[in-house]
Amino acid sequence: MVATRPPASITRVGAYEPFELQVARGQIPWHSLVNIFGYQAAVTTAGPYAIWENASAYVFPTSAQQMLVYSSSASDTNCRIVITGLDANWSPISEAIILTNGTTGVTTTNSFLRINSLLATDATYSNPVGTIYVAKSDKTVTYGQINVGVGKSQMAVYSVPNGYTFYLMRVDAYANEPGGGNNYAHYQVSATDNVNGTTYIVLQAPFLGNYNARRVIPFPYTQKTDLQWQIRAGTSTTPVGVVIEGVLIKDDAGTA
Repeated sequence: MVATRPPASITRVGAYEPFELQVARGQIPWHSLVNIFGYQAAVTTAGPYAIWENASAYVFPTSAQQMLVYSSSASDTNCRIVITGLDANWSPISEAIILTNGTTGVTTTNSFLRINSLLATDATYSNPVGTIYVAKSDKTVTYGQINVGVGKSQMAVYSVPNGYTFYLMRVDAYANEPGGGNNYAHYQVSATDNVNGTTYIVLQAPFLGNYNARRVIPFPYTQKTDLQWQIRAGTSTTPVGVVIEGVLIKDDAGTA
C-alpha cells in the first residue's frame, strides 16, 4: 500500500503518526515520554530493594537540599553532569554541574527534593573515569549514581511531579539466577503517596527469567507519588535489569 500525502491544509509534520510516536517526538502538548532503566549486577536474597546502582535500599531525601556532586576519581575535573529531579514544590527542575574537583565535589545551586535521573553529557567535556555520586553534603547518603563506563544513572526509581499523572504502560524485569526452575526472583512495586502519607505495595509476583507486563489500560500514579521497582533474589545472587515505560501527562492541561 502506497502512503498518500495529507491534504495541503495539514502542515504539522507527523500529524497522522501513531500516538506513541507523536508523544516521543514532543508533538502532543502536556504529554512526555518517560523511560526508566534500572540495573544491579548483584541482587541478593535480602530486600526486596529498588534496582539501582547499589545492592541496598534506596532512601529518598527528607527535604529539598543542595546536592554534592563528586567522583570516586580525583582525575574527574572536567565533567558535565545533568541532574533531573524535583524541587521543594515537587515541580520539575534540572541543573548541569561542571565537576571541576573530582573527589571533593561541587555543590548544586538548586535544592532537590527528588532525583529522577543523571546524565554525563556534552562533547566539550570529558567522560567520567570514576563513579559519579549525587549525595548529601556530608556524603553519607547517595541519591543518584553513575557507574564507571555507563554515562547515565540506572535506577528503577521515579517520583511523579506536582500537577502531573504518570501512566505506566510497560514493565520488563530480567533476572539470571542459576538453578533452573527451582529458583525464582520476587518482583514488587512500592508506591508512597506523599499527599496522604500512604505507602503500599502495588503488586507482587514471582518470576523465572523474565517478568513482563503490558498494560491494555495504562496504570495511573498521581502527583507526588514515589515509585520503586524492587526485586529480591530467590536463593542466590543474580544480575537484574528493569525497563519501565509510560507517559507523563499534565493534569487539567486544558485550563492551564
